[in-house]
Amino acid sequence: MNILFVIKDVEYIDPMGIMLLSALAKEKGHKTAVAVLANGDLEKVVMSFKPDIAAFSAKTGEHKYYIAANEVIKGLSKDIFTVIGGPHATFFPEIIDKYPFDALCAGEGDDAWPELLTALERKTSFDNIPNIVTKNNYRKDKPPFIRQRRRELDDLPFLDRELFYSTTRLGRFPMRSFMVGRGCPYKCTYCFNHKYNMLYKGKGPLASRMSVDRIIAELKTLKNSYETQFIKFYDDIFVMKDDEWLDEFSEKYAREIGIPFHCLMRANLLTESILIKLKKAGLSSMSMSIESGNDNIRNEVLKRNMTKETMTDAFDLCFKHGIPTFSNTIFAIPGTSLSEDIESLDFNLRCRVTLGEFPVFFPYPETELANYAIKRGDFDGDFNKLHMSYQSTSPLSCFTDKEKMEQLNLSMLSTVCLWKPSLRNLIVNRLIKLPLPRLYFLMYYFVKAYLVKTKIYPMKFSFVNTVRGIYESFILENFKHSEEIITEKEGLKAVKGK
Repeated sequence: MNILFVIKDVEYIDPMGIMLLSALAKEKGHKTAVAVLANGDLEKVVMSFKPDIAAFSAKTGEHKYYIAANEVIKGLSKDIFTVIGGPHATFFPEIIDKYPFDALCAGEGDDAWPELLTALERKTSFDNIPNIVTKNNYRKDKPPFIRQRRRELDDLPFLDRELFYSTTRLGRFPMRSFMVGRGCPYKCTYCFNHKYNMLYKGKGPLASRMSVDRIIAELKTLKNSYETQFIKFYDDIFVMKDDEWLDEFSEKYAREIGIPFHCLMRANLLTESILIKLKKAGLSSMSMSIESGNDNIRNEVLKRNMTKETMTDAFDLCFKHGIPTFSNTIFAIPGTSLSEDIESLDFNLRCRVTLGEFPVFFPYPETELANYAIKRGDFDGDFNKLHMSYQSTSPLSCFTDKEKMEQLNLSMLSTVCLWKPSLRNLIVNRLIKLPLPRLYFLMYYFVKAYLVKTKIYPMKFSFVNTVRGIYESFILENFKHSEEIITEKEGLKAVKGK
C-alpha cells in the first residue's frame, strides 16, 4: 500500500516517531511518502502519490491543522483511509467520534501500527486491535484498551531517515536526533509523562533503553549514510545512574562514533563521575531544566523536587568541566506574578546557564498543572484555543493584557540577558514595560542563533547554507512567537496554502 505521512512543518529536530512508523511500514513491504503542510501543496502530493492511507501524529495545538488536512484528503477521495495518533489523540480519543478519521492510535504504535496495516491490506476487521480506536469500538465512558508492551527496543528497525532527508531541509542539516530509550519515571506536573505512564501501569517497564551495541549499530549506519557533525540525544533523561551501560557507552561511542553530542539530564542525577564519562565519550553541551527559581513553585506546584543547592551544584560541575549548558524555565505559571519570573531569571544567571529558553506556561491536556489551572478558573479547558507553540502569549485568563505583554517581553529578553548579564537591570526595570515585541524578537532570535551555533550545537556550514539556515530558522521562530488564531475555515486555508 501507499502510505502518506502528513506533518505541519519540518524544524531541525528529526520527527523520529514518523521515521519509526515509516520503517515499520516498509518492513511490511509498503511504500511511504511525506507531505509538509507548510509547503502548501497537500492536494498536489495526494494526487501524485495516490495514498491508500494518510497518517497524522498530533500534539495539542497543531492538531487543528491535521483536522483540516484530513478534511482536504477526504474531499479528494473518501477511499483514502486516515488515521491519527500522538499525544492529542491519546488524551482526546473522542475526536474519532467528532471528525471523519477512520482510526485513532492511542499510546504507542510499535505493535498496533503494523497490525493495523496488515488488517487493511487483508481487508479484515481492525476493531479489536489494542491501542486502535474506531467509531465502532469507541466508548465515551471507557478509556481505550492499551496493550501490554511487547516489542523490545533493540528489535525495532532503524529509523527511516531517508523519508525526510531526501525531501526536506533535514537532509542538509548536519545535526541528527537520536533516542536511546523511552519513558520517564518523574511526575512533573506540566508534562504528560505521568498520565502516559498511568496508561501503561502493569503493562511493562515505564522506562527502557537500547543496548549500547544496538545504539552504536544505528549510529554507524547514520554516520556512513549522511553528513553528520553533531548528535542530539533527545531522551527526557539520557542517564539515570552511573552504571555499566554508561561505562560501555562512553568507551564504545568515543571509539566507534566519535561525533560530538548533546544530551538532556536532570540536575539531581548528575554527578562528577557521570559528567566525566560523558565528556570522555564526546559530550559537547548539556540540557538541564530549571523550570522555576522559586522553591515553592518549583517543588510544590511543578513537583520537580530539587533544591537550589542541588541545581547550582550540577551547573557548577558543568562550568568546572567546560560544558556549555542549555536550560528551560517556565514563565506565567498559574498563581504566580512577574516577580517569580524575574526570580527565575536571576537563578539562571546564578547557574551561569549558557543558553536559556523561557517559554510561557501552556496547559496541555491531562497534565496535572493544566487541571490545576482549570480548577483555579485560569483556563476554560478549550484546548483548541492553544497555539501550536508555547512561545506565544499566555492563554490564561488570570493575567491582564499588560502582564501578558511583560511576560512575553521578559521571555525573549531573558535569553539575551544570559548572553549579556550586565543588561539585567535595564531589561527588568525598563525594557519589559515597552511595547516593542518585534524588536525584542529580533534580539532574541540573533542571540539564540549565535549561541546555538557556537556553544550548544557547534557545527560548520557553507556560506550558502548559513544564509539559507538563517532565513528558514527565522521563519520558524517568527511563527512560534506570533499570535495564531485559527478557525476551521482558516485551518483549511492554511492547509491548502491560501
